[in-house]
Amino acid sequence: MTADLGKLTSAADKWQSMAGEFKKVDDRYEEAVQKVTNGPAWSGASAGAASVRSAATRGEYSGAQTEAKAIASLLRQAHTQFVDLKKKVQSARDDAIAAGMKVSAQGDVAYDYDKLTPGEKNAMHHDPDYLTGVRKAEESWAKLIKDRVKAVNEFDQEIRTALVAAAEGTNGGNGFNREAKGTLETPGSQTNLNAWKMRDDETLDDYLLRVQGQVATRVTGSEQFGNLLKSYLSGTTTLAAFSTAAGISLGKGLSLYKYFKDPSKALTAPGTFLGKLVNDNSSRLAGIPRVGGLYSRLPNGLVTAITGSDEAAMLGGYMKNGSFFMPSAAEANLLTVAKNGGLANAAKAAGWMRGAGVVGSAGATVWGVANLATYDSEQISKDPSKFAADLTGTAFNASLTAAMVAPNPVTIGLAVGTGVAYGGALVWDNWDSIKGGTEKATEWVGDKASEVGSSISSGAKKVGGFLNPFD
Repeated sequence: MTADLGKLTSAADKWQSMAGEFKKVDDRYEEAVQKVTNGPAWSGASAGAASVRSAATRGEYSGAQTEAKAIASLLRQAHTQFVDLKKKVQSARDDAIAAGMKVSAQGDVAYDYDKLTPGEKNAMHHDPDYLTGVRKAEESWAKLIKDRVKAVNEFDQEIRTALVAAAEGTNGGNGFNREAKGTLETPGSQTNLNAWKMRDDETLDDYLLRVQGQVATRVTGSEQFGNLLKSYLSGTTTLAAFSTAAGISLGKGLSLYKYFKDPSKALTAPGTFLGKLVNDNSSRLAGIPRVGGLYSRLPNGLVTAITGSDEAAMLGGYMKNGSFFMPSAAEANLLTVAKNGGLANAAKAAGWMRGAGVVGSAGATVWGVANLATYDSEQISKDPSKFAADLTGTAFNASLTAAMVAPNPVTIGLAVGTGVAYGGALVWDNWDSIKGGTEKATEWVGDKASEVGSSISSGAKKVGGFLNPFD
């Protein structure tokens, strides 16, 4: 923060001047020496040897100019980028202070309690939720400042590498570098590249959320908007996952109860309610053509393609209680259909909606396994509730895939069981946000809810500036 960055441009000017001085010597050498070695007055073996040596010397003078110009250019780029990075560190510190924090010279962040009145301090100490919010805000601002400082250090290493490369000779370090590069791909290119790399303390899910926030920041030019989007995506994903787990657990748990109470009732695959409603002739709505609305306006073949074909599902028939059972599209075991009628008929029996569900849950399972592989023991011990949510979520998606492909008491039971476990893990992971009861639960959009508030309060003006093109 106290470095005199102007010395970089001063040094660059001297390197550029050095290149000019080498050019003068180069011109004098060519005129006073090389012409003699190549002139008609000197011939023989000694003239040939002198000509080779003088050409090599001219090459060194040329290489010296190239190297000096390259270093001058790199130093100017370093100055430009360091000034920008330093401003970002200062901005992060200033924004933290504006948000009620104290920032030490070492970048440590702590809430500024001195600004509170005695009454406010007393009220705060009796409000555990407020203290939790303060701790999260302190951690958030500290991380922001740490990341900004880290970007300075990374660029420092990048420019150092470029300067060393420019100074290395083309002959194992002997002589000047005639191929010295005076430009980076973009100022801070390695720093920018490092920003897209996965960090050691990140899981795959954490990395994806951070990158989405970075993309929004790059597009809008507003870091507050990027943080807001990241928090929104985290919250909506968590809420959607909880809703899915709860819905499957309750809905299919009830179906499983009815099945064991009356084995004559068939189990339907998760995600096929609409298809069953449209295609099931035993439905109370069977008298209404394709349940009205949009489906009543679609051709029969298209409706079947969307919701599944009962005709194709018949290939999955089996013996049940001494009689042959013909499943509907919603009830069919796709593995049995594929075995008896091939993959094409299995796809027809599934329909687009169920097929998309199978692909989606299978993809989520693969992603979940990859995400779990990025955990280490330190990350698990640091945040066990998050690990539990990711582990049970992966198990839930795997069992959900099995239930959608082959609905039976075992697969449906596993989906219900893992759904309950996943829902419980999500509640545990987000307990700080929902422990206030029903009133807080209605505002729950994920485990980052409290962080969004501090981010918005400190950056609302900047976000508004982006959203308002006339500002």
